Amino acid sequence: MLIVINFYTIKTLSAARAYVNGESHYSKGHNIATNNLINYIFTSKEAYWTNFKSNLAVPIGDAKARIALEGKLDNETIKQGFREGKNTEEDLDDMVWLYKNFKHFSFFKEAIQEWKGADELNLELYQVAHKLKKKVDNNEIDIATKIKTLEILDNINKKIAIKEDNFSNSLGKGTRTVKYYLLLTNIFFICIIIGSISIYYSAMLRKIIKSKQQLNQQKEQLEAIINDLEKTKQDLHSEIIQHKKIIGTISHDIRSPLKYIQLIAKHLSSNTKKSKDTTLTKYINSIYKSSSQLYEFTKTLIEYSKIYIEDRDYNQTLYSVYDLIENKRSFFEEIAANNGTKIINKTDLNLKSDLNIRIISIIIHNLIDNAVKNTFSGIIEIGAHINSENISYWVKDTGSGMSQDIIDYYNNLFKNRDTEKLILSTYGIGLHLVLELLIILKGDISFFSNPDNKGTTVTIDINLKQNKSLT
Repeated sequence: MLIVINFYTIKTLSAARAYVNGESHYSKGHNIATNNLINYIFTSKEAYWTNFKSNLAVPIGDAKARIALEGKLDNETIKQGFREGKNTEEDLDDMVWLYKNFKHFSFFKEAIQEWKGADELNLELYQVAHKLKKKVDNNEIDIATKIKTLEILDNINKKIAIKEDNFSNSLGKGTRTVKYYLLLTNIFFICIIIGSISIYYSAMLRKIIKSKQQLNQQKEQLEAIINDLEKTKQDLHSEIIQHKKIIGTISHDIRSPLKYIQLIAKHLSSNTKKSKDTTLTKYINSIYKSSSQLYEFTKTLIEYSKIYIEDRDYNQTLYSVYDLIENKRSFFEEIAANNGTKIINKTDLNLKSDLNIRIISIIIHNLIDNAVKNTFSGIIEIGAHINSENISYWVKDTGSGMSQDIIDYYNNLFKNRDTEKLILSTYGIGLHLVLELLIILKGDISFFSNPDNKGTTVTIDINLKQNKSLT
């Protein structure tokens, strides 16, 4: 609004200036024309008459423009009149605009009336001049006529001068009035702008103060939460230390007696093989087998607990994957042999990894254990291979196989990755432990069972980049 108002303020003042400038040309044209007419009367030279007509054409042109404006003629006709009045071409549009928009204003009405009166006097001058021209042409002019003509011209000049002064004064007065009101309007809008900025600044300042108060409150809350977390961290640290002590106690108080029972059972089994009491031999072998499995199961649980209590991402040195799998194969070899099953390690002797050996060991142990339990008079193959992205472990058996329901159960359980559900064993705890440990390694597991339920293949895929493995 302020820009628009200032634009029209400048436009109005520019148009008023153009009219004042036009009045100057108007007055000058009339005066020069009158002087040439007087010279013509006394000298009868045609050059003075020609100059009279050319200079009187200036106010007559302005008169044409006024008549066209009052008659609401087209703009080009109006502009042509102003051009004949020697008005500047760049001012013509503003002059037309000012007349059309201010013609009902009192000051402009007065100026137009004075303009009209001056035009009538110039018309009178034109008529007087043509009468004198006829007399000069007929050589009928005498000294008395010349003196009377001078009096008439002087009277016309005085009246026109008054009209011209009144025109300029009316236009000047009106322009000053318009300028005054436009100035007030400018001041009004500037006050609105300043007031709006002040209100906006005040509102923003209140918001900033309010936001600062909220931030301070949030900061206090966060500090309280951090203090609580620090306390919780200290409590958890104390609990971890306590759990480590408990695990140490379990490791010593449970594993040691189990290992002792296992060794005694193994010794008894060796001795009873020499006797002919097959029943006793069978029982002793069962005790040895059960104590060995119980010992390894207890060992697995302890290792599993250590993984969650201690740092899962502790630095692991490079180790042989073949040796790890071979160690597990040797452990289950005798148990599998009792079922008429042979275990084969198909891992490359040069394959190495630095994946968490505790986790991998528990996973391999449980996969082999599951295969041994379900394979009789068959073969179990264990292997591992590696590429640029993954390391894969697989256990393939020729046992009874897994039904589709069991495969779907484990697949859905792993996809959901709900650690609370993982411990709820429907089909045994072994594979549940495997699934939970794979979450730590961000690995995947797949099950494949032959359509005739003759054997199962379980594959573990672990991304090397995610686990920063070395080979």
